[in-house]
Amino acid sequence: MVDTRSGKSTAPHSEAEQARTAAILRERREKKELLKQATLKAIAEEQAAKKRKLEEEMLRFQKEKMMMLLQEEEEKRKVVEEEEAAEEEEEVEEEPLERRHGEERGEANGTKGEDAWMEKKITEWVANLSLGEDEEAQLYVPQEEREAFASELETIEHPLERRQQRTRRSGMETTNDKGEEKEERGD
Repeated sequence: MVDTRSGKSTAPHSEAEQARTAAILRERREKKELLKQATLKAIAEEQAAKKRKLEEEMLRFQKEKMMMLLQEEEEKRKVVEEEEAAEEEEEVEEEPLERRHGEERGEANGTKGEDAWMEKKITEWVANLSLGEDEEAQLYVPQEEREAFASELETIEHPLERRQQRTRRSGMETTNDKGEEKEERGD
């Protein structure tokens, strides 16, 4: 035992007491280390949650931005369509004015303008009829022949040759149909 100036004495520890003290100190260090790891893990989880939240917010923001862009494009398209409709209405309104103007020059009831308009409409109508004849002629060709012709076209590799074959075929069909019509009429 060792006496100190204050009068207290200390006794050296036995080996058992030293081992117990060392075990207690080790437990305290382990608890501190576990606590430190737990706090670091909690911080990491919190940061991951914040990151997920930010990513979700960014996705939502991008979706909103895309929706806004789509709405703006839709509005622009509508404006353009309205402008086109307004221009068409103006063109329709301008036609009668041109007729009146023609009448002032001494034209008889604007027949010259009407003739040009009528001629334009007739040529459009005839063009549409001739297109309709080709389509109608195709309806008379049996499905088997159309499929055979399609397979034949697939074997032709050169695009120009394909086009020539198509035009020959459509020309033959319209010629055949016209011949059949003449036979039906008795010409």
